Amino acid sequence: MGPMAVVNDRSFSIGRVIGRAFGAMSKNPVVILGLSLVLSGIPSGLFSAYFRQDTGQLFGSGFNLTIFLELAAGLLVAAILHGLVVGCVTRSSIAYSEREQASVGDCLSVALSRWLPVFGAGILMTLGICVGTLLLFVPGLMFLCMWAVIIPVIVAENSGVIAAFTRSAQLTRGARWNIFGLVVIVWLIVWGIDLLGSLVSRLTLGMSYTNPAIATQTLPIILSIVITTLTTAISSCKAAALFIELRNWKDGPQDSKLSEIFA
Repeated sequence: MGPMAVVNDRSFSIGRVIGRAFGAMSKNPVVILGLSLVLSGIPSGLFSAYFRQDTGQLFGSGFNLTIFLELAAGLLVAAILHGLVVGCVTRSSIAYSEREQASVGDCLSVALSRWLPVFGAGILMTLGICVGTLLLFVPGLMFLCMWAVIIPVIVAENSGVIAAFTRSAQLTRGARWNIFGLVVIVWLIVWGIDLLGSLVSRLTLGMSYTNPAIATQTLPIILSIVITTLTTAISSCKAAALFIELRNWKDGPQDSKLSEIFA
């Protein structure tokens, strides 16, 4: 009766997901914010300034193949680095759920060992969501919620790409409306951070940091780096915290098994 009652009392909580995500950030800021800064914030900020500077050259006076290839290469590097930072943050967040603290080296080791399936799954997931959104919009939202923990599944369970899609669908079944609500909450937080950046830029420069006319100035680049770092860390921690919540909800606490995977 006792053990059965524990199983029946398991539930999914958006509040726990948000609390776990921000708890992981507060307990290990050097790893989560530091790696988000180095692997996402700085590259994205510099690339964003470069992109705005050269967009006019790319389409203004005829197609420029050199600039197009440079931008394509930059996007590829950004995608690879994003996969690495998500892997690092997932590892750190799982350590937090086990009341441990993962080092930078440990997080990088796990992320590097699994970056290829993370990268491949990220591309497939993005394409699927985009196609679903363009066709009828609703399928895009459905895919977004159904595949919400694909990357954490790959990192935490050492799963293959196809198996990760199946596993994510299984974990999210029965909680997708809650996941959609979580996505909206996180989007509002990210939007608020971006709005704050715009307000700071307008107060100091009189213009938005996203304006191409000032995108290559120092302050807008710094603002872009800070905003990207924060939003990357929050989004990655959210995905990892959601995975832990769903896994505990469906399978029960798995702390010992997770420790064995990363041993």
